[in-house]
Order: sequence, then structure tokens, then C-alpha cells
Amino acid sequence: MRERNTHYDKRRHRAWSQKVRRRAGGLCEECKRYGRKDKNGLPPAAQIAHHIKPVEYFPELAYDVRNGQALCLGCHAKKHPEKGGKHR
Repeated sequence: MRERNTHYDKRRHRAWSQKVRRRAGGLCEECKRYGRKDKNGLPPAAQIAHHIKPVEYFPELAYDVRNGQALCLGCHAKKHPEKGGKHR
């Protein structure tokens, strides 16, 4: 089983995540890009801030808002098939 990266528990990461999701207006950027909508006719809410370039390989970009993408749970699962679609 894969160990959890403690980076994601830090206050600085939570602040970064909030900024990424706020920048996207709280909506999933992938769904918005492809025109997917929820029952209200809007892109689904973004619950996850995804690192475009992985922290493991680009630690210097860990808190760079430009390296973040606001995603819904479904889109985040598609970005990480190696995680089996499971979310924290």
C-alpha cells in the first residue's frame, strides 16, 4: 500500500488548494473545458486542487498556484488511475 504524503496535511497546502479552487470560481476546470454540466447546468464543483506537475518531481512548484488545477472528484480520479479512483 502506498504511504500518504504528509505534504497534503500542511496548512500551506490547504491554503494553496483553496487559492486554486477560488481562482477557478469553485468549478471543475476540466468539466468547464469540455462543456460537462451538472443538473443545474453548471460545471460540477471543484473539491480537489490537483498539481499539474507532480510535487514528487517538481517540489519547487508545490505552492505555485499556476501549477494547480481545480477538479471535481471524477476528473481527479481520471488524472490518477494509479490510485484506483479513491480519494482522500
